[in-house]
Amino acid sequence: MVWTVDHVVVVGAGIGGLTASLLLSRVAARVTLVERAERPSEVGAALALQPNGMAVLERLGLLPDVEAMSARIDRMDIRSVTGRRLLTTGMPDLGAGLDHAIAVRRTELHRLLLEAVAGVASIDRRFGCAAVSADPSGAVTITSTTDNGPDLGSRSLQADVIVGADGVNSAVRSTGGFKSRVSSGSSYVRTIVRGRASPWFEEYWTPLGSFGQAPLDGDLIYFWAAAHVAGAADAVARRDLGAFRQEWRRVLPRAADLLEQVSSFDDLLVNTVRRVDCRRWFSGRLVLLGDAAHAMAPNLGQGANSALVDGVVLAVELAGAPSVTDALVGYDKRRRPLARRVQKGAAMLQRLCGMERVPAVRVRDALLAGLARFPRLSEEGIRRALAADVRTIRSASLLGDTR
Repeated sequence: MVWTVDHVVVVGAGIGGLTASLLLSRVAARVTLVERAERPSEVGAALALQPNGMAVLERLGLLPDVEAMSARIDRMDIRSVTGRRLLTTGMPDLGAGLDHAIAVRRTELHRLLLEAVAGVASIDRRFGCAAVSADPSGAVTITSTTDNGPDLGSRSLQADVIVGADGVNSAVRSTGGFKSRVSSGSSYVRTIVRGRASPWFEEYWTPLGSFGQAPLDGDLIYFWAAAHVAGAADAVARRDLGAFRQEWRRVLPRAADLLEQVSSFDDLLVNTVRRVDCRRWFSGRLVLLGDAAHAMAPNLGQGANSALVDGVVLAVELAGAPSVTDALVGYDKRRRPLARRVQKGAAMLQRLCGMERVPAVRVRDALLAGLARFPRLSEEGIRRALAADVRTIRSASLLGDTR
């Protein structure tokens, strides 16, 4: 006998939470989406959607609209601080048009998902409400964050499943009985400027950490720069754009040239990327996805993509399991080991990127240059990492056929 899902509460209306709400609305009779912001918007500059994330949006019927406002990415270059190309990686062809990645503004993707959620009658949007605590029995306490609405004070929502999609500082995770560890993290600045960029993704490995850029639609460039090494970190702490630019000019003039296009420090988004590790992703009727479950270093560009896949697997398990416990155990068993593997890969690249001692850097660069002679090896590694996700998404009958 298959367990029937009546009510699911999703906490967090970021990209992962919105996508999860759309997916879970195909499984549950009702979905309540709780978000502390009265008018939700995405904080961030841009992101890269890889074939696994694109496959989720494809099955939801949203990919054509996303691609229309994105830039196509067919390859990624890793370069040394001198500009020497250390490694070039192409995107494997996973069939049905999934042979590339796309770079998209976070605000535009978030807007599209928000509009899609607004069009689903079974999704009740509780915006301007913050989750205060969650109980493994299937209850979440919420409180109003605005004085404009009628629902002041705290109240409890009961559901078959409470989904914590509320990010690194997840209230669901911190109050719901999860055993987790959150790293101290590394800081980055990100922004979007006008200019001409290479038609592919480029990342430079420097003594200051990583600097990267990608084209967006039109004449826009998305770029980020590490901000956790002493001089750069101090400049950011003082909100001194000129000093931060000068720190980067010492090691990578290309970075400084792009920073010249930034008129004010206020135009930079400063964020600290932390890693989250959980012993398991469920606690009673509570379950985590996205950064709440597995926040990771940005070096593989898989944070948002992994969150989208989480939503699919959770919905599939809830649709086919005989009980909520079986569904959440199955979800944890299927997704957590794969996400842990991606986390470890991203962390390894972050460590390689952050090497400072000259002998170690020379060995690293030589190894990467050797790997670059066999481009199919790196492409095959990406294929293996993404193919399992894509197969899962394509086989999810609950998504229907929207192509």
